[in-house]
Order: sequence, then C-alpha cells, then structure tokens
Amino acid sequence: MRKLLSAAAVALFVVVLVAPAQAQNFQNGSAETIWQGNLRLDASPVWLIGKDGGPDRTGGAFRLGYGLTDAFDVEAKTGFFNGFTLIGGDARYRFLTGQTSMALTAGGHQALVRNAPDSTALDLAAQVSRRVRPRLEIFAGPAFSYETAHGVADSGFTRWYAVPGVRWGIADRFDLLVEGGVGLNHNSPSYVTVGITASVPVSDAAKRERP
Repeated sequence: MRKLLSAAAVALFVVVLVAPAQAQNFQNGSAETIWQGNLRLDASPVWLIGKDGGPDRTGGAFRLGYGLTDAFDVEAKTGFFNGFTLIGGDARYRFLTGQTSMALTAGGHQALVRNAPDSTALDLAAQVSRRVRPRLEIFAGPAFSYETAHGVADSGFTRWYAVPGVRWGIADRFDLLVEGGVGLNHNSPSYVTVGITASVPVSDAAKRERP
C-alpha cells in the first residue's frame, strides 16, 4: 500500500510539472519536510503587493504533498487570482535536521493568464529553519524563478525573493503558517500569506506525534 501511495505521489508530481504559470511562486515554506507516509495540505489567502504602480491582488494558494521519506517530499501547488491561475509542483530535500534545519527545493509552475500569453517557470529555493520553542519555528531563505512567456521570443526573465516566515504548531499535525516574500528585483512583486497546514498519516507506520 505504501509503495502504491509513493508511486501515486511521484506520478502526481510529474503531471503537475508538465501540465499547463505570468506570476511567481507562493508558499516557500520552512525547511521541515513532510513525514514519511503522510499527506499534507497547505491553504492560505495571499496578498500580492503591486510593484512599479501595478495593482494589488488577492487570491489563494494551495499545496498537497506527500512524504516519500522523512527527508524528501513532493508537492503539487496551485494558486488562483483575478486574471491568472498557477499550477505546478516541487520536490524538497532536507539535508540538515535538529534545532536548525536546512533544505533545498526544486520544481516549476505554469501560469494560465487571461488576455495575455501563458508562461512557464523553473522554481528553485533554499530554506533555513530554527526551532525556538517546541512548537514554534522561524525560517528564511532565498527563492528564484526563471520564467518565459509562451510563443514570445526572448521573453525570459528572473524573479528573486527573500522569504522569511513563522510556523506555529497549534495542535499535533495542524500548524499556522505566516510568510512574506520580499521582491528583490522589478519583476518580483512582494506578497504576504497567512494560512494553515494539516497533515494526515496514510498508514499505521506513519502515525506519530510531533517531536
């Protein structure tokens, strides 16, 4: 059963990467990966702050992920805004654990844009987390995207962000996540999200309490 679920999660990750995002990635998250054998849902409203006179936008971002091991997970991601929709996926590897954790994330997304060409982006990020209380974690890291518009020659551009945040464990397997993306170039409008994450074990072996 676990092998079947693992294969399904990998298949979902591959599908969302190649599925049909002019908009940046959201919900960079902390360095903590999803526990092995667990499904996790992240959901949050997003306030996208217009840059260089551009309009502010509000929308929602969602992730659904699965822990293949305690140090490696895959996630499908999507976002909905007035004028565009995002769809994509990520894989995250945690290479340091303890009171301080570090992880790397790689993936991609596409933007389905109303009244403009759609676009495709490569997403890369790094996260450093520090547990300051048993259920309180602060994190920060850079995020990078390289994006191109479909059918438009020489349309490639980059987005750079510094992403600080806080994760608070309200209950076992249920967290409050507050995150801000600070745009570091003119293509990168800043954003703020405040949302929840909930994990569900999908096998008896995956059932354990937060350390």
